[in-house]
Amino acid sequence: MASEDLKTGLDILHAALLDAGESASATGDYGTDGKRAVREAYWSILCHARWPWALALTPNVITTRAAQRVTVSSISGTAMTLSANLTPSAAYCKVYLESNQSVYRILTHTDNTASITLDASYVETVTSGPAVIYQDEYTLPTTVLRVWDPMWPRGWYDNPIPILDKPLFEQRYGRGAWGFGSGIIEAACEVHPQYFDSSSDNVVRQVRFAPWCEDALNIEHDYTVFHDLDFSGNGTTADTPKVPREHRSVIAKFATALLCVNKDEAKAKDYAAMGAGKLQSMVDLYLPSQAGRIYVRPQHSVALGLT
Repeated sequence: MASEDLKTGLDILHAALLDAGESASATGDYGTDGKRAVREAYWSILCHARWPWALALTPNVITTRAAQRVTVSSISGTAMTLSANLTPSAAYCKVYLESNQSVYRILTHTDNTASITLDASYVETVTSGPAVIYQDEYTLPTTVLRVWDPMWPRGWYDNPIPILDKPLFEQRYGRGAWGFGSGIIEAACEVHPQYFDSSSDNVVRQVRFAPWCEDALNIEHDYTVFHDLDFSGNGTTADTPKVPREHRSVIAKFATALLCVNKDEAKAKDYAAMGAGKLQSMVDLYLPSQAGRIYVRPQHSVALGLT
């Protein structure tokens, strides 16, 4: 089967099964394994690079919540009571008393009420006084397969927000007391999936910013769109890979490699190598290296540092 014939997820499944030495049947002995291999290969390819054809047409926008200064009347165990009703709901935000700046997560809070439930029993000495409620973690849509940095707050023209690995992020900013002040956000990281969304069969990702900002901001970022294949072969959006048609054979090659690994066949490495070669050709075509150039007037010398 030629690469230009791979129009749908079902075509790719058939190609992978045939290359793995099995019958081209979605309901055959290796049909389920084949679908799993195609999906794994497909999603890995989508996440491999910042492919222009796999990005969302518009960036995702995270609207941050402005910090709120409140007064705490009392705290007992995990129960915190404010001196006045608070709106909107502060559930999943964080709070600290200005006297000690020990951060607690807010587990529950009903909009326009003064009662807050903390995530842990309060053990600090001071149990009342001025406090700050802020939010530094935000949930991403279920359509996000991979977030690409940097993130750009609208209105900022310098210093975009890099996305760091979680260990590096926490080495720099800690876990519980990293964001006091109202400076510029310096970094972000993906923390943990907040929950599993059954409607999309995808995890819901979350990002954390540091330092947190007192002002509300609109922060946008590019992302690779999550997309599944239904193997219907109908040629609809549900079974058309978000990969240029002439390169869809790369999905079949990697899927074949996965199938052959499961079957303990030596040709797995050959198909993996073919897939890697095709993937590199895609990188060369769609993501050429961008090297900065210095323009020098004829009478000036770069070596001398003159401009």
